[in-house]
Formats: sequence, structure tokens, C-alpha cells
Amino acid sequence: MAQQTHNPTRSNDPQATSVSPLAHESSPKNDSSLDVMSNTSSKKDTFLRSFTSQKLRKNAKKKIEQLLAFADTVILKTQSMGMDDCHYHNEPVAMEITDFWAWYEREYRDMVIYLTIKDGVLTGAKFCDCIYHFSNDVVMTFSLDGETSVQVETMQSEEEDAVVELGVVKLADPEPFIITHKKVVIQSIYVHWSESNFLKDDCDITLDEYERRSKMEARDIGRGNGYAKTKISITYGNGESETLRHDINADCPTLAVYYAMSEGAGVEYLGKPLCTFEQVKEALAEGYISPLNHDRKAPTPPEPENTRKAVSLGDYAARVDAKKDRLVTRAEKAQAISNERFQSAHEMGRVIPFGQPILIGHHSEGKHRRHIAAIDNHMDKSVEAQKKADYLEAKAESVGRAGIASDDPEAIQKLKEKLANLERSQEMMKAINKVIRSKHMTEKDKIEYMTQSQNIKEKKAKELLEGDFCGRVGFPAYALQNNNATIRTTKERIEELEKLHSSAPLESSGEMEGVKWSLFEEDGRIKFVFESIPSEVVRQHLKDNGFRWSRYAGAWVRKLTGNAVYVTGVIVDKLNKM
Repeated sequence: MAQQTHNPTRSNDPQATSVSPLAHESSPKNDSSLDVMSNTSSKKDTFLRSFTSQKLRKNAKKKIEQLLAFADTVILKTQSMGMDDCHYHNEPVAMEITDFWAWYEREYRDMVIYLTIKDGVLTGAKFCDCIYHFSNDVVMTFSLDGETSVQVETMQSEEEDAVVELGVVKLADPEPFIITHKKVVIQSIYVHWSESNFLKDDCDITLDEYERRSKMEARDIGRGNGYAKTKISITYGNGESETLRHDINADCPTLAVYYAMSEGAGVEYLGKPLCTFEQVKEALAEGYISPLNHDRKAPTPPEPENTRKAVSLGDYAARVDAKKDRLVTRAEKAQAISNERFQSAHEMGRVIPFGQPILIGHHSEGKHRRHIAAIDNHMDKSVEAQKKADYLEAKAESVGRAGIASDDPEAIQKLKEKLANLERSQEMMKAINKVIRSKHMTEKDKIEYMTQSQNIKEKKAKELLEGDFCGRVGFPAYALQNNNATIRTTKERIEELEKLHSSAPLESSGEMEGVKWSLFEEDGRIKFVFESIPSEVVRQHLKDNGFRWSRYAGAWVRKLTGNAVYVTGVIVDKLNKM
């Protein structure tokens, strides 16, 4: 970058008159000019020392005007895409104030302003027109008065030396791009696939090992020769995860450079904590395998014994298999009846010669008509039994597939997995909509992002770009709203089941109208058992509240749900009063 010898963004500083450059004396006029310079210098130094945040609001126009007034250089840095699908840096150019404000108004929507502060002094400001690393930027440099030449040279050297020599190829260094104190804490990395020969597909890898191998690939590719696409999933220190694509080359050789360029942040690896022998002994004494599990969370304490999950839910998989077997047995029986009836109709039809009409008035007329009626009856019964068999087969096929059952001991875990998938879908739709509406990416780049980073089929990606019949591009608002509503109801159901499964099971007994009854929970069902047949009033009351007679269980049963628990309490109160 060429050093600026003339400031294009502000007028020249006032110069003393009638004084030799080497003279210590000056006229009163010169003294007044020096006072103005001193005041201006004081204002500039005070302004540059007033910043503490690493970011500036984009609507802070007064401060931006001051930044322009006190800037040593104002440089526009742009990028363009080559035929090899890579983004290349163009030659930086100086920007005039009028050009800056026109650019500012044009790029205001997605603009982000980062500040570089060193030793309490603002040394640089970076106006990015997009959050992505291939944005076009306006870079301003600053220095305290008396340090202008040194500071500008320092800033220029940082820009020009933003690479470090490793072997033959110079790889980009993250330090010049780090403009915040934020640290991206990485716990683990999973490589899905990579075009690099130095990285294996479908494997876990540490940050240090990944950085080492990606540098080897970057030195091999160099600069301007494309890049090695790599899809990775990163687990952060807070437990959250993200899937992204890292395009490895000399300009972006490591994740440290990736996060520095995209977020202005450094990278830190979260290794497994070391524990002393005393901590291990203490953990073993408390029943833990180690002081911390591999996921940095303490082991889950054992559940109380007197809960529904431990006592009354039973073996859900065995119940599903038993119900499926019963339905299959009934379907086979109905199928056998259908076949038998059909065969009977077929055999009876063979008795009558083909095309033989009913002889009206003949002594065989009555027998002929009865024979035809019997054939019709057998065929009707065959069709009826076949429909029943088809219904039972379909019902047996759907057992256990209708959703997450409340009487499943693993229902809460399944709901949490469903919730995680819904939340990932929500974030995916938001990310895709943001990329689709970006004006800094070509359609080809957008399709590649959706297919590679979000695992969307190319046909679906093109449909999202083209829009629907209403002209809505990307995922419509109603899709995000509906998914968000499903997330909300799933969370509510998780809370409901946690309360249901952790409560004590229902248990009661009594006598009404001379008939003893008992209440208990078993195999995910609430059951009423009576010594003898209860009265019609009691039976109707049970039916009205969702209970049905089960000849398999020999009891009045209802599936265990929160509402079932509530109405059971109402029924018990009524039975006790009878």
C-alpha cells in the first residue's frame, strides 16, 4: 500500500508564516497559529482516546464525521470473483469524503463498523458492507499528533505484512484481522468431507491437528489456484454446534484466519480439564466414574424409585410388539374368512352352467334363486372380511409410528431430539433467507452455499431462489412462524411429560353399591378393576371420561396422560360418594 503524503479527506493544516523552519522565534501571528494547531491536536487526541468498544453504531453520523475529519488515510478495499470461483483482493484506492457518503448511504442496510483500539487509542476503523469475509471495506487509519508518520507506516506494514512466510507460500495471518477481544472457544471438530488429501472424511479431529493439516493443504494449493472445500461441524465451549464450509487456500488457511476475517475474533481450544488424583478418589467415593464426564457435565443423578417412569410405564417396546402381534393375528383370521367365503361362492357358482337363465314357472326356479342368493351372500361376506383384514393390517403397520407416545419412558428424550431438529431447521431457514437476500453473492454462490453448507438438494435451492407463486423468495414467513409454533408446543409438552413421569403413580381402592373396586397404574395405563359388573351409571361415567373395557386386561383402562390423571381423580371422588 502506497503511503499517503497528502490527506485527501481534510484540508491542509495551517502553516506558520515569516518564520524559518529552523528558527525558534516567531511573530505574534505565528504564535496564534500555533495555538490553533495545539487546540486541534488536543481535540483529536481526546477523540481518539474516547473509544472503549470494539464496534460503532452505523447510525452514529456525528462520530463518523469526526472519524473522517481526523483520519490519516481513507482507503477503499474491494474484492472480485475470478473464473475459478475464488475471491481476489483488488488494488486499494483512496476515497474522497463525497464518495464515502455515497457509499455509506448505498451500503447502509448490511453495514458493520469495527474499531481497532491499541493502548487505549483508536488506530483503525473498518466499515464492512457485509458480514462475510468477502465484503468490500472502507478502512480508516488514525494516529496521535506527532506520531503520524510512524503510525501510518505501522498500519501499512500490518496491511502489507498480513501474511507470514511458511515454506515457499505465504499464508495469511489472523492477527491483523482481529479487532475485538472476543474469543471463539472450540471444543471439538468433526470433518464430514474434504477435497484435501491431508484431511480424512467422517472423523473427529482436534483444533491443533486440523490447523496443522489445513496449513499443509494451503501451502500445497497456494494463492490464486482455487481452494479445497471442507465441510466441518464445530462444537463450541458452551455446548452449541455449527456446521460450516471452510475453503482452504493461502488466503484462508486456518480456522483462526476464518474467524478473524468473518468475526474479528481470536480462536481458543477448549481441551479436557486435568484432574488431580484426590479429585478422582472423591468422585469415585460419590459414585461417579470421574470428576467430569467427557462432555464436561456432571453425571445425571439416579431417578427416584417411586415415580411413574420407574414403576408404571413398563416396557413400551414390548407393549407395541404385543399390540402389533394381536392386530396381525386378527388380520390373518379375517383374511382366512375372506378366502374361505370367496372359495365357497366360487364353488357354488360352478354348479350353475355358464349362461343358464332362471326358468320362470319351472319347478327349479325357487332353488335357482336361492342358490344365487347364497352365492351373493358368500361374496358379500368375503368382501367384508377382506376390508376388515386390510384395516387391521394397516393398523398393525401404524402401531408405534403415530408419534411420540406419552406412555413411552423415553418420550422426553425423543421430544428433546425433535426440539433440537426443529431449532436447527429454524436456524437453517433463517441462514438461507439471509444468504438469498444478500446482494454480494451470485446465484451460483447461493446455490452452492445451500447445497454444500445446508444439505439442500439443488432443485430445492433453485426453487427457493426463483420464489413461489406469490413471488416470495427463500422460505416464506409462514414457514418460520409455523415451525416456531411447533417449537413452542414441543417445549410445553416436554414440561408436561417431565411433571407426569416424575410424579408418583395413582393408587386407590374402595367400595360402592356393595361392589369393591381398585385403582392402579400398569403398562402405561390407568386401570379400574371391579369385583363384579358395576351398575350402568358407573359404566357410563367411565365411558364418558375416556375409559374402555379391555378383555385382555380384565379392567376398565385409559392411556396414561395428564388429562387422564385429572379425570381419574374426579371419578374416584364420585365413586367414594356413591
